[in-house]
Amino acid sequence: SKKKTRLRRQTSILTAKDMALSMKTNAAVRLPSARAAIKARARQQPRLRTVVVRASEEEVKSTEDAAPKSTIASPVSEPTPTFGSLMSFSGPVPELANGRLAMLGFSSAILLEKITGEKVFRLVQDLPLTVAFLAVTFIVATFIPLLKKETPEKKATGIFQANAEMWNGRAAMLGFALLLVIEANSKGPFF
Repeated sequence: SKKKTRLRRQTSILTAKDMALSMKTNAAVRLPSARAAIKARARQQPRLRTVVVRASEEEVKSTEDAAPKSTIASPVSEPTPTFGSLMSFSGPVPELANGRLAMLGFSSAILLEKITGEKVFRLVQDLPLTVAFLAVTFIVATFIPLLKKETPEKKATGIFQANAEMWNGRAAMLGFALLLVIEANSKGPFF
């Protein structure tokens, strides 16, 4: 009875292992037959055994009857990209092609506005076949390497990195869109 009150007054925090141990101890103190039951259960539980496997390289002598096995694994080829996978929402072509077209359009708009003194809208109206030809050419030029499994990341060297092209394309898309909005609300060309 003194032991029970001492255990109840104890306020220290016990871990799960300590609590399980104290529960077994309390049960063993209360019932002498419980101690024997705990020991019997411990004997019945299977022991965990560890198996250690060590591998070493052995030289195998081939016989005349056995054909030598090839140890060279064939490389796993990536599936050939399709038009649908390249043009999907998460595919590489939409952002890459739009970024390239925006860079071309923005730089052309700056140059042609300086030379002609006309707005972008008027330039597109005057040169529709040129704009369409350049757009189709850039889109096809974006597709061909990707269909051959060549990515911009593989061709990156020095300052010409794929990540830089994406960011420049995004900036050009924003710049070209802002140029169109500004020129739609103004009387003359921006540049």
